[in-house]
Amino acid sequence: MSTNSKTEFEKIEGRFHDGLGTYAEIVLANEIVKKYRINQQLFDYGNCIEKMDDAINRLPLNHRARSVFNDEIQTIKKGVVECANILESKFSINTPAKVLHTPNDFSNGKAADLQIIFSDNSNLLLSIKTDKSGKVAIADGQTPQIFDKWANRFFQMSRLEYDHLLSDLGYYSEDQLRKNYLNVANVVANIMICRLGIIDYEMNDFSLARSTNIDAVRYLLNQLLYYKSGSDNCQVIVIDRSTASVKWETRLDSIDISRVGLSDVSFVPSRPRHGRPISSEFGVKISGQTIVSFQIKHKRGKARDSGRRDEFSDITTRLRI
Repeated sequence: MSTNSKTEFEKIEGRFHDGLGTYAEIVLANEIVKKYRINQQLFDYGNCIEKMDDAINRLPLNHRARSVFNDEIQTIKKGVVECANILESKFSINTPAKVLHTPNDFSNGKAADLQIIFSDNSNLLLSIKTDKSGKVAIADGQTPQIFDKWANRFFQMSRLEYDHLLSDLGYYSEDQLRKNYLNVANVVANIMICRLGIIDYEMNDFSLARSTNIDAVRYLLNQLLYYKSGSDNCQVIVIDRSTASVKWETRLDSIDISRVGLSDVSFVPSRPRHGRPISSEFGVKISGQTIVSFQIKHKRGKARDSGRRDEFSDITTRLRI
């Protein structure tokens, strides 16, 4: 790759962290199997290693990310050991009898990467995240389905309301809307404005924006909390890939949603960059701290260097840790 090719590096980085995430899941599963001497074969993480090695080998020999990536692998190993030790306190009564790796079972908002089955047939579901940005995606949090998995799910918007909004904004088909990710950003902003009763805003500046609908804010927060653990109600473990620290909660977990008032609610400024008409990321703050962000993304991968670059890809919903 060219050392100044940001696009190519982002592809490589994405491939590496995809492998690293799966690696963390499998190494933790194996650590539990070994720790409790469970009578089952260890999981094979050869494919993860191959994916990470392939990403690293695409980098120039003098690229600093080579050492960063290798350090992250070692850091994740340390974090996994801490995870296993913390989990031991959760096994104080039951004995683990089997561990399943379940990343391919995602559907209908399920989030679990691992399932630990105990000797009494009860189980513990775990979602494993690796992070260093202070953000964690919720279950089903990266989706191209604007209505079903975003507008309806988090803002109780009906299909009729959604269709009317698109029409009012001048989008007469989903194809037209998706031609440019900033079209979707415009829709996202207007849905938030409409459903949360936002006032005192500019489309290019939400720094002074206020909500007038506390019920809608509380509904949003409760839905985010639900999808944080997924419809399978799993425990979320976040391993910091730069420090090996392990966290179990997001900022949202510490909030008593029933007591959130309108004076507590504010918004990420969402000021667009590079002369764009609208931002591609919006967020909600509670008591001055960002709780959640919604990022509207354009096409990546091979399409990034083509005429399709500005086409809408997905909305990513992330909670702050």
